[in-house]
Parts: sequence; structure tokens; C-alpha cells
Amino acid sequence: MIEAVCRHIKNYFITDVYAGKFTISGGEVIDTDFMRDGYYLIWGSKYNDAVHLYPDDVLTDEEFDGDIALMNPPEDFLALCTEIEDYMASDMASPSPYKKESFGGYSYEMNDSGSNRWQKIFASRLNQWRKL
Repeated sequence: MIEAVCRHIKNYFITDVYAGKFTISGGEVIDTDFMRDGYYLIWGSKYNDAVHLYPDDVLTDEEFDGDIALMNPPEDFLALCTEIEDYMASDMASPSPYKKESFGGYSYEMNDSGSNRWQKIFASRLNQWRKL
């Protein structure tokens, strides 16, 4: 969920970016002295492009030329991501996808899949971290 929220607000809270050729073996990035506990973003990889949590996430072994960016999301942001995740798992996140309206003998029905519903519900609380 953290990656989806970061993508939505266009802010990954990046502190440092390391570019080069990286090897992932045994499920983790090896031969890097910059990795530290916390979140990081991989891009340029065939299998592992995403936000990950070090040392908890297990990665797919590969070698790639790309970037690894260390992230430092605020605790309030992480708590909000957990709240969004809980919301998405609840029944509230899946209301009827159809909206009906009728007036003066005219009626219509519109499909609203709700796929961006959390973005609307949590928008005011996410705006403080949004980047343009």
C-alpha cells in the first residue's frame, strides 16, 4: 500500500539515490554498504521495481543496472498508509459500484468501480505530503 500511496502523492520521501550495477542474491541486495533498516525504492530492475522494506522483504535474485533510493517516510505518513490499508480491507471500501438517479421520468445508472475511492476519502490528509 505504501507504494500506491507514494505514487499517488508523487512523493517517495527519497533521501539518497545510488546508481550502478546491483546484484540481488539470496533474496537481498548484496555488496552495498549504504543499505539500512527502513524503506527503499528500486527502479531499473526487471523483477524488483517497487518499494521494499529492509531487511524484511525477500527479493527475486538478479543483476541489474539501475537505482536504489533510500526513503525516509514520516511516521504519520506510515500510520496513514496503515489506516488506508485497513480501510481497503474493510467492507466500507466496496460499496455498490452502481449509482442510480432518476428524476422527471428520466433515470440513469452509472458504474463507479471505486478503484480510486481511497484517494478521494483520504485526499485532505494526504495533501500535506503531495508533490506536484
